[in-house]
Amino acid sequence: MFWGAVKIIHFNMKPKIFFFTLFLFMQSISLFSQCISVELSVTWEMGYDIFKKDSIVSIPKLNITYRNNCDTNYYFFKVSPRKDGSIMILCSGMMQYEDNDYLKWAKLHGNYANQKFNVIMGKTPWYNAGWDIFNDTKDSYEGHYFERIGCDLDEIYQYMYAGNYFKRVIKMPFYFVPSDITPENILTSVSDQFVFLKSGKTFVDTYNLIGFKIVEGCFTFMILKNEIENYVIAFHDHKNSINVELPKIVGEYYRYSGGFNTNKVTVCFGER
Repeated sequence: MFWGAVKIIHFNMKPKIFFFTLFLFMQSISLFSQCISVELSVTWEMGYDIFKKDSIVSIPKLNITYRNNCDTNYYFFKVSPRKDGSIMILCSGMMQYEDNDYLKWAKLHGNYANQKFNVIMGKTPWYNAGWDIFNDTKDSYEGHYFERIGCDLDEIYQYMYAGNYFKRVIKMPFYFVPSDITPENILTSVSDQFVFLKSGKTFVDTYNLIGFKIVEGCFTFMILKNEIENYVIAFHDHKNSINVELPKIVGEYYRYSGGFNTNKVTVCFGER
């Protein structure tokens, strides 16, 4: 399995100014060895504090850059799809808030400074999407229980996307029904779950990492399985799933399946 260089960025919460160096030159050369590459990087931008909406703070963003290095136009399912900007954090169960006080639950998070975690993105055996977060001492390829940090982050993103901070959305594991997987629907109603790349073009998805900055710790983001499959998981109901093959041609795009090159990126928040 190919892995690009690991980019490590350390941020202490006390300084007001953050210094970091962006590098992609050597990494990009390696990533061009396959038709499709999926590059991970972290950038910062100014935005509102989610707990103090009148305060401006530096917000970390994870960028996933999809690149088509070949002469054919391709489409494929995203390695980290989402709905209306939300992040699907895998937790031991969906949080239920009888009082709808998302802010209260979001503030009850723990602190994980000086702990190291892996963040695995991509398809799981049960869902098309999900970020699995666990201590880096565990084997990424073995089964494990969901850790408390995942639920803490889920509660923060519940507040951000299901509460009043951003527009209200339904927070649940993203899934398809079989009738979604047609050329017409892939180009329209479910198009935001797919990448459409003309030859030589790129597409960038950006994810807000403010929740990770709040709980602190070191996080290594990676895509464990660097292979794009020719099917998605669809549900007849909430319990019974099937694999539905994607159409070979959608508009002017051919279905891509097979390997892709990628990298890891590590970002640290809090005390070191």
